[in-house]
Amino acid sequence: MSAAAIVVSLTGCPRPLTAPARVTETNVVALRKAFGGDQTAAGPAKAAPEPTGWATFKGVVKLNGTPPAPTTLTVTSDHAVCAPGGRPVYANDLVVGADGGIKNVVVYLTTKYPEGDPAWEHPDVVAAADAPQPFDQKECVFLTRVFTMRSTAVLTILNSDPVGHNTNISGGGGAAPFNGTIPSGGRATYTPGGESSEPFGVSCSIHPWMAAYGIVRKSPYFAVTDENGQFELKNVPAGVPLEFRIWQEKSRFLGEAEITGGAFDKFNKGRLNLQLDPDETRELVFVAPAKLFGGN
Repeated sequence: MSAAAIVVSLTGCPRPLTAPARVTETNVVALRKAFGGDQTAAGPAKAAPEPTGWATFKGVVKLNGTPPAPTTLTVTSDHAVCAPGGRPVYANDLVVGADGGIKNVVVYLTTKYPEGDPAWEHPDVVAAADAPQPFDQKECVFLTRVFTMRSTAVLTILNSDPVGHNTNISGGGGAAPFNGTIPSGGRATYTPGGESSEPFGVSCSIHPWMAAYGIVRKSPYFAVTDENGQFELKNVPAGVPLEFRIWQEKSRFLGEAEITGGAFDKFNKGRLNLQLDPDETRELVFVAPAKLFGGN
């Protein structure tokens, strides 16, 4: 047998080679359709917008109408400390100033962004938000009705009363709870470690009529209205869409209000969408009906 015949015998007949598979945009769309997925071909990823500067967002929250009558609380113990002279103790769950401004309304940023990015977090705002905060109690009242803090900050719980208190921070979401007895003149610290999506309750089991609220955010952009209903957020990221939420303990997320003083995109269930220009100061007036708070 010749050498050529041996080679043919060993190798057999040549087999046709299959053409390599080609991946095309049409193929991708067809496969997605077959498996019930998105039929739109994937394009190049778009870069997320970045802030182009800093702005100020300020305003006032007001009540339109007649607020409900103050609720009187029942003091059941330590009367000399908690109700000195027999004076009435009120709930203070809605505090309205002479001009209708609502105190203790929380305004905070909910937009997600890269944590710690200096393009999003102004150093002055970070320094203020990271500073230790006191949370004191006097005459069986939490002196800060609503505390706001970053998840990495520390809350110093104080007791300026001559009686002990049990400070019970319920926490929520990623914010840890805390429940500890604070003796007279004592102190403790609270480090939440994570954020909450909305404010949570603070109470005292020794004096159960005591109440306060807290909210913990990863972002340093939050504010609480003063006795005139005013708030101010400085050095807010500008040039990008932002979402804020507005909350008050009786109405919860503010679901209805007339807004004047500037353009806005949406106000629904306490959500407000804004985009600010660099170096702009945007001032808005929110006027909420008294019915949201149990008034007329």
